[in-house]
Amino acid sequence: MEVRALTTGRVRQKRAGSALRRYLADDWAEASLLVHAFSIDHPQGLCLFDTGQTARAGEPGWFPAWYPFFRLARFELAADDEVAVQLARLGRAPEEVRLVVLSHLHTDHVGGLDAFADADVVVVREEWERATGIAGRLRGYLPQRWPATVRPRLVEFNGPPLGPFRATHDLLGDGRLLLVPTPGHTPSHASLLVRRDSGTVLLAGDLVHTAADLPAVAPDLAAWCEAEEVLLLTAHDDLVPSFVEQAEVIR
Repeated sequence: MEVRALTTGRVRQKRAGSALRRYLADDWAEASLLVHAFSIDHPQGLCLFDTGQTARAGEPGWFPAWYPFFRLARFELAADDEVAVQLARLGRAPEEVRLVVLSHLHTDHVGGLDAFADADVVVVREEWERATGIAGRLRGYLPQRWPATVRPRLVEFNGPPLGPFRATHDLLGDGRLLLVPTPGHTPSHASLLVRRDSGTVLLAGDLVHTAADLPAVAPDLAAWCEAEEVLLLTAHDDLVPSFVEQAEVIR
């Protein structure tokens, strides 16, 4: 199974400073973070882990002006940076995507979702419940931007434990794609174990910014990844290669 990183632009944060200045001043950091989604060529069909950001996130009015969190970051991407366009460059149509697995429902992980209305879209039930309705909006989700044509399949962790994970969920029934709980960034955040013949990859979303941060945040998981030679790939790590640009593939 091939795993590709599809980089949907960058996110830039406000410079550090007083809370009032950060919210009100137009003072952006020089450094920015990449926003990755991932494709997996599973024998049963093409799968995506997260869908990255939409170019509409750069348009006025996309984010609610009343919510302060959205004043602290801006997304920088064009329409041809979106995940569906990147798949098209690889000769893959959105209709080929069988499965979309979402780590959580923050905007930079579900922004490209509307291109995959025909896919089986998987969301952890608890995350869906946290993200919807007025309560979801107050938590910083954008349920009003969820595509009306996409009906998620809500799942729970009902499979056996594995290593440091209290439980698992086998997405396709063959043990190759295991959804695992990795709470932290959100209480119901999930990661995806991709178990290939040539080695295991853990697609970890926003569990940590970079693989180097893992020992401090989740030491048991870091030790297990090292012992099992698991490759950790996160959503915002600049060290995750942009395989689309560099024509590299994890095999």
